[in-house]
Amino acid sequence: MKKLFLYILLCVLCCLTSCSEEELNGNGILALSVKMGASVPSTTRTLPTLDELNNGCVVKLRNSDSKLIREYEGISTVPSSLELVTGMYTISGSAGIKVDAAYDAPYYSGSMNFEIKRNQTTPITLPLYVQNTVVTTAYTEVAAAKFKSSKVTVSMSRGALEFDKEHPELTGYFMLPTGETELDWKVEAVTVDDISYTKEGTLKDIKISTKYTLTFDYEELDPQDGGMAITLNVAEEPMLKAWNIGISRQPRIERYENGVFHSLNDPVNFALDDSGKDVDVFVLTTSELKSLTLTCPEFISKVGLKSSSIDVLTMADNVKETIKDKVTFANYYDEETTNSIVKMTFKAAFFAAFAKKEGEEDKGGDYLVVIKATDANGKYRTANLRILVSNAIVTTELVNDYAVWAHRVTVEANVNKTAYDAAESKDLAFEYRVLGSENEWDKAVATIEENNQSKMSALITGLTPGTTYEYRAWCSGQSSESPTYTFTTERTIQLKNSSFEDWSQPDKPLLLYKSGDDMYWDSGNWGSTTLSANDNVTTYDESLRAPGTTGTRSIKMKSAFVGLGSIGKFAAGNAFVGKYIKTIGTSGAQIGFGRPHAARPDKLVGYAKYNPVAINYSDLDYVKKGDMDNGYVYVAIGDWPEDGTGDNNVPFLVDTSAKKFFDKTGPNVIAYGEIIFPEATEGDGMIPFEIELKYKDTNRKAKYIILVATSSRYGDYFTGGTGSTLWLDDLELIYNND
Repeated sequence: MKKLFLYILLCVLCCLTSCSEEELNGNGILALSVKMGASVPSTTRTLPTLDELNNGCVVKLRNSDSKLIREYEGISTVPSSLELVTGMYTISGSAGIKVDAAYDAPYYSGSMNFEIKRNQTTPITLPLYVQNTVVTTAYTEVAAAKFKSSKVTVSMSRGALEFDKEHPELTGYFMLPTGETELDWKVEAVTVDDISYTKEGTLKDIKISTKYTLTFDYEELDPQDGGMAITLNVAEEPMLKAWNIGISRQPRIERYENGVFHSLNDPVNFALDDSGKDVDVFVLTTSELKSLTLTCPEFISKVGLKSSSIDVLTMADNVKETIKDKVTFANYYDEETTNSIVKMTFKAAFFAAFAKKEGEEDKGGDYLVVIKATDANGKYRTANLRILVSNAIVTTELVNDYAVWAHRVTVEANVNKTAYDAAESKDLAFEYRVLGSENEWDKAVATIEENNQSKMSALITGLTPGTTYEYRAWCSGQSSESPTYTFTTERTIQLKNSSFEDWSQPDKPLLLYKSGDDMYWDSGNWGSTTLSANDNVTTYDESLRAPGTTGTRSIKMKSAFVGLGSIGKFAAGNAFVGKYIKTIGTSGAQIGFGRPHAARPDKLVGYAKYNPVAINYSDLDYVKKGDMDNGYVYVAIGDWPEDGTGDNNVPFLVDTSAKKFFDKTGPNVIAYGEIIFPEATEGDGMIPFEIELKYKDTNRKAKYIILVATSSRYGDYFTGGTGSTLWLDDLELIYNND
């Protein structure tokens, strides 16, 4: 458990830094670690060395709109830290040569989504795994002795490699096209008796990031049965072992309170004679921590120490005894990664000692505990734990991240009930304005909470999305100012290609993005066009568009039976935000639902037209042939963990062959909405529709959006009517201003 704890919090091996003027208004730090998956052992000298892979490694950082904001080539060019505005991001990396088929040419890649939160460091690990299917050949002792020569050809749709008996060290790397899961093999052997023999076959269910060792054996047979036989044994070995590529960085010092990391620049507030509360401070390093000092002049008068400075790692037993009820320490060190973490818990009694009133004239104070961490490489960082003790009636609290929406925020403050009851004027409010502006403060009326008389709160509305505001608690009977803090509203992020204008067709499937762009939408065309490019079930339509639109196309999803004669499957026309991963025979497919979306919309609007037909294919007991087909659109906001490996890391992995489907009641669903088209829409044109998102939890931040549209509601189960058609156009996410 200790090692796992370290791995999650401390795999900070290379950090991105240097930010634009726009980003410097942000309030989070990205700490990135890159891990390269294990290579395949090879005795050839052409396999790239670790240094070569490091130097050629390309790291890209994109925001939630998929806009490229940073790109680095070579691990050594990646700076030490990067300050970013709050929100969702995607980090990707690649190294090696990406070719269809080649010897000793591994290609590594990986990507992951992450969230930058206000006033905290986000440590993440980006694993890079081999994306090839790797093939080597071998022979048993009997076969090696019997064959004078032998050649094995391994091929797929885009390339082939040859392996001969004289060069057993050859290692082949194949980049399988999306949806392709087979490798053909052919062995051509000549025995020591000059008898030629040929055999061929197909390896099925081939995976990426996997090594296949093809071992050939020889067996004597009765002459009537052919005289000899070549048999093949295939060994499959996943290549998911990883190692670290690391550089050291400065220690990090973070305050952890109420489940959130905060900057130590934000004071810990107490009223006079407050009983205090526990506050955790973490120190994180990428090499062994050698010194951790705490310095405060008031240690002598407030805490009872004989010195104003102590070193946590080397303090004497009598010092430990003096502070054991006020500060506790937990020290973790991982010898393998050299990562260290120290958790310091400043107990309620520690702060109560500073808040204790020393007489009628005592008005409180502003105290600093200076924390300095130094690692084995001599790198250090200094931070201040600020303790603010005041007789103020109200003191501002840090806003919770989940309380900040695009146009609104709920802010809170502590109320000194004794001082408030004694005040002559008792009006309560919060003052707020755009950070950096010289405008007058706006006011939002605050109320004391019924269930907690020491808390007040206010809902501030009408805010501008993607904007940083400063705010503070206010009371008409208070002479001193309350602490001022900041929050940044969520951006109003929209769907990409939401009018379905951009398409491309590099191969048989018609794709919902133009050449050169990143994929955002995908469809079942990858599966339906397995046999023919004429079987795209999702296309564009230039004859039917939303009223008043400036675009020239809509999306057309038409259910169909795809195959030859009676051999095939029913396929619903569909489109979804995510990516089609692979077809699994005729039993189904794996599909990755979702894209990064660090915003919480209130509804989805757009235009639709639906023409259903009666269901003529059904694999469900509760849906009968002859029932009318339904069109279906649903949208979900959630915080799903990533599901999958390598380039196929997705928010939610659907596997129709394994009966794994999206569950709208799942624990990671924050909001959900849907619309069902039970019959044909009115008229010849498109009509407006609206889907309200109902939030079952407003105390969580959004990470991803899932949006699915289909011309046959039960198409996942190969159920629907051939010819049912759903058109969509001009989709828009609405963020309410109240």
